Amino acid sequence: MIPKRTNPSPATTVVLLGYGLAASGFAATTSAEVVPAESDPNHRLAEIVVTANNEPILYQAKISSAALFTDTPLIETPFSVNVYTEALIEDQRAFTLKEVLENDPSVAVQMPGGFYGVQNLALRGFQVDNFSGYRIDGLPTIQTVSPYLDDKSRVEVLKGPAALRYGFMPPGGAINLVRKRPTLDLSTSLQFDVDTFGRMYSQMDVSDTVASGKFGYRLVLAGEEFDSFYDNAGGDRQMGSLFTEWKQTEALTIWSAIGAQHLNRNGYYGPMISGNGLVFDTGIKTNIMQDWARNEQEIFDSAIGADLEINEDWKLRTSFSYQDSSRESQLSYPYEVLDNGDHTEGALLTHGPFEWEAWGGHIHLEGKFNTGSLEHEIVVGAQYRDYDSYGVRSFPDVGPNNPFTPRPLPIPGPGGPRAIDFEYAELGFFATDTIKFSEQWSALLGGRFGRYENTYPTDPASNDKVDDWSPTLALMYAPIEEVHTYVTYTNGLQDGGFASRTAANAFEPLGVQESEQIELGVKTEWCDGRFQSELAVFQIERDAALFDPVTNVEGFNGLQRHRGVELALRGRITEQWQAGIAAMLLDAEIVEATAFIPGSGVVSLDGMTPQYVPEYQVNLWSVLDIPQVPGLALTAGVRFVDGQYLDQTEQFATDSYSVVDVGARYQFNAADTHWTLRLNIQNLLDQRYYESGEFYPGDAGYLAYGAPIGANFSVKVDF
Repeated sequence: MIPKRTNPSPATTVVLLGYGLAASGFAATTSAEVVPAESDPNHRLAEIVVTANNEPILYQAKISSAALFTDTPLIETPFSVNVYTEALIEDQRAFTLKEVLENDPSVAVQMPGGFYGVQNLALRGFQVDNFSGYRIDGLPTIQTVSPYLDDKSRVEVLKGPAALRYGFMPPGGAINLVRKRPTLDLSTSLQFDVDTFGRMYSQMDVSDTVASGKFGYRLVLAGEEFDSFYDNAGGDRQMGSLFTEWKQTEALTIWSAIGAQHLNRNGYYGPMISGNGLVFDTGIKTNIMQDWARNEQEIFDSAIGADLEINEDWKLRTSFSYQDSSRESQLSYPYEVLDNGDHTEGALLTHGPFEWEAWGGHIHLEGKFNTGSLEHEIVVGAQYRDYDSYGVRSFPDVGPNNPFTPRPLPIPGPGGPRAIDFEYAELGFFATDTIKFSEQWSALLGGRFGRYENTYPTDPASNDKVDDWSPTLALMYAPIEEVHTYVTYTNGLQDGGFASRTAANAFEPLGVQESEQIELGVKTEWCDGRFQSELAVFQIERDAALFDPVTNVEGFNGLQRHRGVELALRGRITEQWQAGIAAMLLDAEIVEATAFIPGSGVVSLDGMTPQYVPEYQVNLWSVLDIPQVPGLALTAGVRFVDGQYLDQTEQFATDSYSVVDVGARYQFNAADTHWTLRLNIQNLLDQRYYESGEFYPGDAGYLAYGAPIGANFSVKVDF
């Protein structure tokens, strides 16, 4: 059954809520306003200033090292990169990575996040791999437990194959979290939140630079108790982190970071789907997991690095990281669901915590020189990452049940244990040369050689060692200073996993799964930076698995193709009103591939849309400063998201949906203290929608509701 997709028309008229608020702002040209403290990189207390025509656009960063290895102006970067700043995270009161990246139309939610308490995300239609696609300050991190944002200053999104920068990973792109750095002066802030679902959050952030500017630190402590619109889906969390920066000499800076988080959360699933695609919508609050279902997560991460300025033109950067995380789970799920709701309830039980240890290292030399009339900026370096996975789990039955007459069932005893013992190591060497031919023309030449090795101590036959190299080429043309165009070729590499269990080469490593992308882009600024825009047109082709009809051997002989257009336009329309729109249109198709579907055997997927890939997403935002009330700003945002298939064979799809959020921020000074009050209302129209789900034809499925209307009130005190 394929539910009919509907257009997001109910919220269309409400788009004017955010933009219509600005009607009174068109007449004014200058105004006094309070600059948010979080928009200041040194986090100083806000002060009253007069805005000018060249004021930066709210929420926008100017530089990033997410795509290349050095801090590069985004307008000059020949890749699609979005940066979500601390100011945006604060204004929206985003507590999870998913909430931050809902602002990006190239990011899609994949599968419900209530099973392990970790949300899967996709970029340009390809899942961001939890073992390879995430970084903290450019160093690898494993997202098998929920990442924390309390000590992060921004989230960077690099779109497209990123083998040059990060090595083996899927071709959608990479997500990099950047830690908050020490402030120049003593800064202390306290944050308190409460929302209508039962969240109570508090945070302390203390920072300073002492010893005549030689030593800086930033300490962040946070804790919360939270609930959900789902029944019995709450939990609690505590975290702490410390970042230090020691400027040993004018040329050498040594930094370190250490952080930890403990999270408890009950497991949850929304409505159930029968094996034939029938939805049992028993209400938005329904949690089909048993009351004893839960996840307990712990994470410890640390990093150290050194930046050495050899001279004005040459720098050496090194960094190393270590992460230890664990997840202990006892969860329930339905399978073999009949159309009357009868099903068997199964359980996933870990026998002690699943554990992951990860190490990362990075070193590179960057510099510039001339050869005749050509200017070169080069980077040469190496990266290393390594992780171990170990855990034991079992899948015993809980008993029969029905969503219309649900029964509480006791947690079963452990079943037959299944151990997972896995080690992964990767080493890469890279070099880039950005060549400037003239004021208008430049080119990027880059390459990376990488090797990964998979080791299974309990199954040596599955061990695998692969090496490969990937090139990157870009040609850039800037007809004028405010307009930058580029055409870029990037190559992607990822571990291809194993052949299906029904193939003649069942469970044998498939080797490297390659991809390539061609992207044409234009980035512009005009009116002294008051307006910015980006346009990117891309095509990504990735190897797809295919069964040989004669030998039944599975290999990467098929093709999956994603073609898309991304557009963003933002600006300071008046001195009081800022607004923006971002959109992506994506045509994703499996050109030639097969897959083993339980109950159906080997099935051709040719011409089908890949699962979890919406065809369009559109985001709009607006911020209006109220000149009559200095310090007051009104915010609004709207998201339009297309539906997505939840299975590989287009048998079940969710509907498209739209969500409207509004808010207000008020800042003022009192008794030598700076106060920021925020009120945010999410899903103002209380739309009922499914943001994602899972469906296994002939067996079962589960849906994830999007949050209904809710409000969050926040108080931040800086002194």
